Amino acid sequence: MRFRTGLLFVLLISGCTARTVSESLKADIDSISRKFVPDTREGICNFELERVPGNIIKITGETDKPELRKEINEFLEKSGLKYQDSISLLPDTSMIFKRWGLVTVSVINIKKNPSHSSELISQAIMGTPVKILKQMGSWILIQTPDHYIGWVTKSSISEMDENEFGRWKQCERVIYTSKSGDIVTGKNVVSDIVAGVILEVKNKTAGWFNVVLPDGREGSIPAGDAADFNRWVSEIKPVAADMISMGRSLLGSPYMWGGTSVKALDCSGFVKTLYFLGGIILARDASQQFRYGAPLNITETFESLIPGDLIFFGRLNEKGEKRITHVGMYIGDTEVIHSSGMVRINSLDPSRANYSSYLKETLMGSRRVIGAGDEQGTRSVKNHGWYID
Repeated sequence: MRFRTGLLFVLLISGCTARTVSESLKADIDSISRKFVPDTREGICNFELERVPGNIIKITGETDKPELRKEINEFLEKSGLKYQDSISLLPDTSMIFKRWGLVTVSVINIKKNPSHSSELISQAIMGTPVKILKQMGSWILIQTPDHYIGWVTKSSISEMDENEFGRWKQCERVIYTSKSGDIVTGKNVVSDIVAGVILEVKNKTAGWFNVVLPDGREGSIPAGDAADFNRWVSEIKPVAADMISMGRSLLGSPYMWGGTSVKALDCSGFVKTLYFLGGIILARDASQQFRYGAPLNITETFESLIPGDLIFFGRLNEKGEKRITHVGMYIGDTEVIHSSGMVRINSLDPSRANYSSYLKETLMGSRRVIGAGDEQGTRSVKNHGWYID
C-alpha cells in the first residue's frame, strides 16, 4: 500500500556533454527529504535535480512540506551553489480554492493513482475530514486524518474553505456507533451508513436524529444507533471488551486489500476500525502501526499480552530487519482476531483446534496501544485538530 517514490534525479545531455548533478549533492538533498518525509505514504517529496546552462542547479517537483522546501533552499545557499527553486507547494492554489473536505458517501475508495483501474490503497467513511492537495481532471489528491495520501473522485468529497470547515467542527454532530444501517426519509433510503460515520444534526425528534449529510442531503437515523459526537469524543477511550465485541460482530466479513470499513477490511484496516470506534486514530498500514505503542516481549511466552494488544507478523529481510506484513488484535487465551481471507479467530497454541502455524511461525512482535501516548500513530480523536477545535 505503499506508493510514491522519494527523489528522482535526472541526467541532462547537451550535445555530447553530460551535465550531471553530483552524487554527493543528490545524497544530501535525499537526506533532507527523509528528515521531513520519512514515509512517502504520509508525505510528498517528488523532486528532480538537473544542471542547466550557467552552471545552475535547477530543482523541480512538489512537496506538501513548506519547511522541507525552506531547508533545501537554505542548504543550497550555504553550499555556495547557484540554484533555481522550481518546487511547487501543495495544496496547489492554482486549482485548489477550498483545501478541506468531508467524505460524502458511506465509504470512498482511495487509489494509488488518479484512475478507477488503479490499486486500492485505503478507504475513508462518510464525514471523515480530509485535506485536499491537488486536482487532476475529475480526481483529487487527499490526505486523511491518519496522514495517509491518495486519490479519490472529486464527486465523493464536499469541499470546504477554512470558515466552512471551522463551522463544521463547531456544529452539533453525531457519530454512528452501530455496525451498519440506513439513513432514511420516510420509507425511502437516502444512503447506507457504517460504524464511525460523523453527521451534522439538524434536530432530534422522538427516537430519531434528523441529520444533514456532507453534500446537503437530509435524512434520519435511529437515536439508539448513534451518540452525540462532542460527548462521545470527550468520554470515549479504547476498551478491549468493546473492541472485541465489535470485532466478533465482523467475523466472516470478507477481506479486501485496502478495505477500511465494516463492509470489507484488510488486516490493518480491521484493527484501525476497531480502535477508531474506541477513539484512537491508528496509522494506516501494519508496517506503520508497528512503529507506535509500547513494545512487548513475546519471544518466549504470551503472558505479557492483554486483550487489545496488537500482534504483528511478517519475516526478516536480507538485512535481518523485520518486514511487517500482517496485524491482528489479541483477545486473550492465546487467541488473535484478524482479517485474513475473512475476519477470523486463530490461536497461537499448537494444541488448539484453531491453531495457525503460519501466524506462529511469522510472529514478529506486539505493541500496546491502550495507555500509549497521544501522538501521531496513536492519536486520540479528541486531540486531532481536524475533528474538533
